[in-house]
Amino acid sequence: MEKLDFSKELYEFYEKNKDNKIVLSKNEIHKKMNKRFSFNSYSLHNKFYEKYEIIFGLVNGLCFTKDKILQCGKSLSSSQEFTYDFLPINILSVHPTFEYSISKSEDTHKILLNLKSYEEIFNKINTDLFEITSKFFKLKEEQIKKQERLKEEQRKEQERLKEEQRLKELQVSQTNVLSELDKDGNGEVDVVEGNDFNTLLKKHQKSIVEVDRNYVQQFVKVSSYLKTKKGNIQSIFNSIKDTPNQEVLNEYVEILKGEIHTYNLILFNSLNMIVSLVEDDMITFYEIHEMFDTINMFDSKHEKDISQKLTNIGDGLESLMYEIRDMGNQISNSIDELSYVTEQSNQQLTNQLSEIDSTMKVGNLISVINTYQNYKINKNTKSLRG
Repeated sequence: MEKLDFSKELYEFYEKNKDNKIVLSKNEIHKKMNKRFSFNSYSLHNKFYEKYEIIFGLVNGLCFTKDKILQCGKSLSSSQEFTYDFLPINILSVHPTFEYSISKSEDTHKILLNLKSYEEIFNKINTDLFEITSKFFKLKEEQIKKQERLKEEQRKEQERLKEEQRLKELQVSQTNVLSELDKDGNGEVDVVEGNDFNTLLKKHQKSIVEVDRNYVQQFVKVSSYLKTKKGNIQSIFNSIKDTPNQEVLNEYVEILKGEIHTYNLILFNSLNMIVSLVEDDMITFYEIHEMFDTINMFDSKHEKDISQKLTNIGDGLESLMYEIRDMGNQISNSIDELSYVTEQSNQQLTNQLSEIDSTMKVGNLISVINTYQNYKINKNTKSLRG
């Protein structure tokens, strides 16, 4: 903090009172400091003269510089030094023997001397000095407040710039994520497009009814589940741009990728369930059917509830995201246990899709599923090592 300079006021005071016998000039103080075999209050403090720019002093050992009051006395050793920033000073009395003590009240330093001679002589000096030091104290208080305000303004500005930079970096991350998950930039998350499941179901409806009419209804429920799941994925994707920070963004992206993986798994196995039924591969059909029944795939109430919550969500989005993540993990882990997939089953699915002019590539879908599974395995392995 910049020091206040009261040299002008103190020089004016000195010029006004220099003829007073208790006021000492700079040179007089210097002589007292260098006087050998003397017990005056300045004799042990010649270092004050070298260290500070003394303006004037008093016979009781007080020295005034432009911003300090120096306290000299024969009771102090030469290695000691007492200095005070200006405070309101009230000198009650003064005596050349310099026997005094200092006590501090709430807002005033009082210099108390044992003897009261010189008191009348010093009345005027006392008044003037008190006025100078009071003024100094007031200005110093204002300076401190100004400095504190400046520091607070600087702190707020630094916080503003830091927040501005954080938001810029977050926006870049959000844009990168949105571009990664929506490569064609149409505003929709990239999942398997088309209506292949329904098309394949309609193609083989008669064959399915011949086996069991109830299976048609169950397949319709699976179709409804897939449609709702796809809509929920899009809702999560839309929420990415509103994430408040990088940590939440990372969590939502992980959840979204997990949901896309779950969707791909359900779609792949749903298609295979139709194909295995029409190909009379009942073991594969029931393996998938039982697993779907276990995870309530034929009752899409949970996914519809999620959809409703995502539509009407407020501050509870974060907790809902974790609910979605946990359910998605449960479904994925269950479906991952299915072991029916073979080269033959993949070829059968490819043939069936080609008959409905599907653009879906079975190999590509399997590759996407495997890539995500490997990503999760590697991530979990790193987490355990860490």
